[in-house]
Amino acid sequence: MLRPSCIALVVGTAMAAVPEWRGVFHTPANTYKWSAEKVGGKYADASMKIVALPVANSTAAGTMAGQETAGVAALKLTCTDVQSGGTFAAAAGACYRLVFNNAVAKSEYTVDATNANGIVFFCEHVPTEFEATQHYLKDTSGVDIEPVEQNPVPSGAGHAHSHGAWSDEYEGKCVCQAKAHSWALNCADKPKIVAAVDALKADAQCKKKGASQTCTNNYYVMQAHHDHCLHNDLPTNIEKDFHDYEHYYDNCMIKRQFNANLGQCNAVTCTDQTAMTTAIAALQLAGNNCKTTTGCAAKVCADAIKVVLAAHDTCSESQLPDSLEKALHDYEEACEAQLCNTAAAAFDPYAESCSANVASFAVSMHDSSLAKTWVLVLALLVSLYSRLS
Repeated sequence: MLRPSCIALVVGTAMAAVPEWRGVFHTPANTYKWSAEKVGGKYADASMKIVALPVANSTAAGTMAGQETAGVAALKLTCTDVQSGGTFAAAAGACYRLVFNNAVAKSEYTVDATNANGIVFFCEHVPTEFEATQHYLKDTSGVDIEPVEQNPVPSGAGHAHSHGAWSDEYEGKCVCQAKAHSWALNCADKPKIVAAVDALKADAQCKKKGASQTCTNNYYVMQAHHDHCLHNDLPTNIEKDFHDYEHYYDNCMIKRQFNANLGQCNAVTCTDQTAMTTAIAALQLAGNNCKTTTGCAAKVCADAIKVVLAAHDTCSESQLPDSLEKALHDYEEACEAQLCNTAAAAFDPYAESCSANVASFAVSMHDSSLAKTWVLVLALLVSLYSRLS
């Protein structure tokens, strides 16, 4: 049975029912990276046909559907082979066949989006079939680019997010991690936050998965204060430092502190990723100039940052586009006066309850040598009890 070809459309184009997948993306930059990975030691297929149609407005209703006819027609053309490491451009009337390099675990391609503010991709396969550890479309800084709209939506709303992998309901709370590992959440102690960030940057081993408990504690000091404290309480450049490390750790959860100078956020629908992605695109659109204090005061920017912040603070990590957290960190300083409260009033984060196993034993259980010691102690106790009885 033959599979339909894959067409990639520049933001603003739509796909026909023939392709296995189609999606529209906001692409204001000139260059992006498309990748395919081996899953279980092999690629889902040796190649994939793709069409990329450029569009002017990726967030307009009906953009993807409007490109369906053009996308399907382009898919039927003779496709140009693109080897791993090669480039393909968003262009009408062009079909490409991405040829995967079986000698490597990941094949990567450059997407030339110079003439496309948006791209609609029509593909022979669902792109997530080729995802093992990372998203299939990224910008040149490595940030995931999520679709404004796609059909079908992959199970799990795309690739897996790495945050929130906690074995215990309470273990994932920042204050419980603080209690368990003897560090304090204190927005007034800026030197402590700076010291934790400096310690992370001084240890190359902290920039990898499965880092030591010391690295993890310093990351949580940075992350928890970053997510909870008011912007004026935080060290300069903490957003950039946070970006450098967030992919290596599972974020603990904590609410943002109330700011009496701001209004209340409107509620967001956590399952509506399209609304989130549209807000992200509005912030990133060069013409809106949301990266300046004056620019972010404009309604389009102010409304967008509120949606992004409310989603970040109230929805679970698995419900968020991967690009949302970076968008918040990139624009929250310029848009500081346009933010909103997700808490109803000032609160004490330490009012959160923590389970006994986290408060008393998490330190030992996170250290394999101490964990073994506990096992031996318990075994001895059981043995003694058996002899006495």
